[in-house]
Amino acid sequence: MAHRVRLVLDVPLSGTLNMAIDEMFLERQAKGSALPVLRIYFWKEPSWSVGYFQKAEKRNFPVVRRLTGGGAVLHDKDLTFSLIFPQPNPFFTGGVKGSYLAVNEALRAGLAPHFPGLDFADCKTVPSGRAVGKDRVCFDSPSCHDLLLKGKKVVGASQRRVGGALLHQSTVFLNLEKDLLVDLICRGFESKMNMIFEPVPLSEEELISARKKESERYSSRDWAS
Repeated sequence: MAHRVRLVLDVPLSGTLNMAIDEMFLERQAKGSALPVLRIYFWKEPSWSVGYFQKAEKRNFPVVRRLTGGGAVLHDKDLTFSLIFPQPNPFFTGGVKGSYLAVNEALRAGLAPHFPGLDFADCKTVPSGRAVGKDRVCFDSPSCHDLLLKGKKVVGASQRRVGGALLHQSTVFLNLEKDLLVDLICRGFESKMNMIFEPVPLSEEELISARKKESERYSSRDWAS
């Protein structure tokens, strides 16, 4: 059975606004009044995003704290995407590890024609998310089910569950033209999760709501510290 999913392709934005938009979508998903969302976005300047439980220590670029966990990521030329789904949802089962695996299986299916060497990190030989330090950098070492290319981590992810909704944030570091990379990722979700995408950009009302959240939370010194 096919499932309708809203596709949001964003222009490069600041880290604070990117995170505020994701939270805005998560809150609306929790209310049960919105389609599931795949949002694909970029960063207008090099920026660190740090996990919810990490120390936001001084770094060489702007820092924004995510709602999701995981390690620190230096964003620049990467592609970032967020999946915002109800919980439970029709796309995957099996808890946290099962959801990571399902998302990365879809990614690998879409990316395989250009990156046939993509493989999963072995859960038996890598630390769990709970076992790593709170100051770790995400792409320094793989976690269970992360995607690797020639032994190097190229896709990392983190999640947050709130009020019956799931936010899954992934970062993809692959050397490929951006439009093609977006297309391959969408194809993977279409083939593995039976998604039917409905492209709908951010509305003015949604952007206003996200900017309010950006001002109140993500740009505040208390949130970032």
